Amino acid sequence: MNEQAKKSIQEEIELLENLFEFIIPKYREAHDIIVSMLDFDGTQEIRIADLGCGFGELSRRLLEMLPTAIVFGIDNNMDILQRTRKKLKDFADRFLVYERDLNSNAWFHDLGPLDAVVSSFTLDYLELDRHKALLSEVFEMLNPQGRFVSCEFFKAVDNRVNRVFHDVEIQYIQNALKKGSVSQEQIEQLTKSTILRQDHHLCTIETKIDWLRAAGFDKIEIPWKFLNLAVVSAVK
Repeated sequence: MNEQAKKSIQEEIELLENLFEFIIPKYREAHDIIVSMLDFDGTQEIRIADLGCGFGELSRRLLEMLPTAIVFGIDNNMDILQRTRKKLKDFADRFLVYERDLNSNAWFHDLGPLDAVVSSFTLDYLELDRHKALLSEVFEMLNPQGRFVSCEFFKAVDNRVNRVFHDVEIQYIQNALKKGSVSQEQIEQLTKSTILRQDHHLCTIETKIDWLRAAGFDKIEIPWKFLNLAVVSAVK
């Protein structure tokens, strides 16, 4: 890869990092719910995997809330992981990054038993059969009473919900433009992002619950939902 190509990738990553919360409605609110669902007392030595950790926003929240936790940041983009590791350098002894592809069951090798697995805005990039298989892998990795919590996009049974969410996304970006949080040039750059333009493979919430139940999970709940976005929680 030549220097110009490397520079282009770094610029795209920096743009995404700065604007992610302005292009996904309820981004921080969803993270609030994920973190709240982890009912550890803050003194336990726990091990958490963040699948598709990206820029580390959720990992940071977990490290701050649980001062004895070790968080494993799993992502398939080493450029992003290197940036995230630098950003979370204050937690270097408790935040460990792994470049691994969730399309392969090798993602969990060497991690050992886990107390929790979390994921935000990642699993809907997996093809449906792989998404289902990964949930069984998560179940096997968790300790008894371990918890899985994820947030992703779902396909609504009522197509009106899908259309309303599309309209909300557009309005959300337009409001960010009006406030000056993002520029028109930045939005145009985002439309060309190879990272954002990956295919989504959406299932319904009911299907996700069926997959979790088939994997062996108990206490399956939807603690938060906003149109096509939902947080799903399950206990082993």
